[in-house]
Amino acid sequence: MATVEPTREPVSVSILEDPLAEPVERVRWKFIIILALTNLGIWTAFFTPIQFLLPLQVEGLVGSDTKEANLSLVLTAGALVSLVASPIAGAFSDRTTARLGRRRPWVLWPTMAAVAVLVLIPLAPIVGALVLGWALAQLTLNASYAAVTAMLPDQVPISQRGTVSAVVGACQPMGVMLGAAIVGFIPQTGVEVGSEAVGGQGPRYIAVAVILAITALLFVWGMREARLDASRVPELHWGEFARSFWIDPREHPDFGWVWITRFLVVLGNAFVTTYLLFFARDVLELAPTEADTTVAGWLTSYIVALLVFALATGPLSDRTGRIRPFVIGASLVIGASMVILAFARDAGMVAVAAAVLGAGFGAYTAVDLALISRVLPRPEDRAKDLGVVNIANALPQVLAPVIAGVVIASLKSQGYATAYQVLYLAGAVVTVLGAVLVLKIKSVP
Repeated sequence: MATVEPTREPVSVSILEDPLAEPVERVRWKFIIILALTNLGIWTAFFTPIQFLLPLQVEGLVGSDTKEANLSLVLTAGALVSLVASPIAGAFSDRTTARLGRRRPWVLWPTMAAVAVLVLIPLAPIVGALVLGWALAQLTLNASYAAVTAMLPDQVPISQRGTVSAVVGACQPMGVMLGAAIVGFIPQTGVEVGSEAVGGQGPRYIAVAVILAITALLFVWGMREARLDASRVPELHWGEFARSFWIDPREHPDFGWVWITRFLVVLGNAFVTTYLLFFARDVLELAPTEADTTVAGWLTSYIVALLVFALATGPLSDRTGRIRPFVIGASLVIGASMVILAFARDAGMVAVAAAVLGAGFGAYTAVDLALISRVLPRPEDRAKDLGVVNIANALPQVLAPVIAGVVIASLKSQGYATAYQVLYLAGAVVTVLGAVLVLKIKSVP
C-alpha cells in the first residue's frame, strides 16, 4: 500500500538560514552601526578625491587654464567604469556561494584592491595615469558598494527600512565632511604651510585608504550571513546573464520610474557638487587656501542640516508607513536650494543654500533607499538590481561634468557668475522634474 506524506505547513525561515528569505525580524543597532560605518568608509573614498584631492592634483599637473576640462576627463572616465562595475559585481555577488556568504567576500577583496589603488594614485605623473588610477578606484569601490547596499533588502524588514536608510544615507555627506577634515588636518607635501601653491596629496590619500580598510574589515568581521547553497544558483549562460541587466519597465513600471526619478535628482545635485571648489575660487574669488576653508564651512552647514532632517525623516516615514510624500518634498527643497545658490554672491549666502540643500538631501537620502528596496523585482537578484539602480547614480557623474564643463566653458567669457548661475538653475529644473515623476510610482505609499 502506498504511503501518503503528511502535509507540511509553511515554515517561517530566518534570513540567517536562507539568504533569499524575506526579512521579518528587526535588525539590532550593532547591524545598523556596522552598515553605517562601512558606507562611511566607502563614501569617504569616493568623495574625498572627487571634492578635494583630484581637483588639486589635476591643477598641479596641468595648471589653472585647462583644469576644468582635465578634471572632467578624470571624473568622466571613473563614472563610466562605475556604470558597469556595480551591476556586474552585484550580479556575481548574488551568485556567490562562499563560506562567508554572498556579500562579505565582495566587500573584502575589492576593498583591499581599492586600498592599493588609492595609495598609488598620488604618484600619477600625468593626467593619463590619473585617469587610469581613478577608473580602477571606481571599479573596486563600486564592486564593494554593490554588496554593502544589498544588505538592506537582504536583512532589514520593510517596517524598519526608513530608519536604517536614514542612518546609512547620512553617511554619504558625512563622507564628504570626513574628507574635508582630512584636507584640513593633513597638509599638502612639497609646499610651505600657508602657501597657495598646489602640492602633493599622498598623505591625504593614505588616510582615506586606512579609513576604507578599517571599515571594510569591521563589516567582514561583524556581519552575519547565510551561505547560499550552490544548488540554488542557476547555470551561467553568458547571453542570458547579459540580458538579465535589462529590467523591462513594462513588466516592472515602478522600478523604471524609481530609476528615472533618482537619475534626475542626482543629476541636478551633481551640477552643484562637481565644481564647488572652483565656484568658491572663480565666482567668489577666494584664494586657494581660503577656498578650502570656506568650502569646509559650507559642508559643515550642509552636514548639520542633513543629519537633523535625515534622522528625523526616516523614523517618521516608518511610523506613517508612507515614502513618496517625503521623496517629493525633499526633491523640491533640493531644487529650492539650487535657486538660492544660483544668485548667491557671498560665502554667507552660499552657507544658507548649503543648509537648505542639506535639509532636502537629508530627507531624500533617508527614504530613497527604502523606496528602491520596495520595487526590486526578484529576491535572488537584489544586488544586481540595486546595481542597475546605481547606474542612476553613476550616469549623472558621467553627464554632469561634461554638461557643466560645456556650460562653464561656453559662458565664462560673460563672467563665471553668469556661467554658474545658468548651471545651477538648470539643476533646479531637473530636480523638480524628478520630484514630479515620483507621482508615477504606484505600488509604494
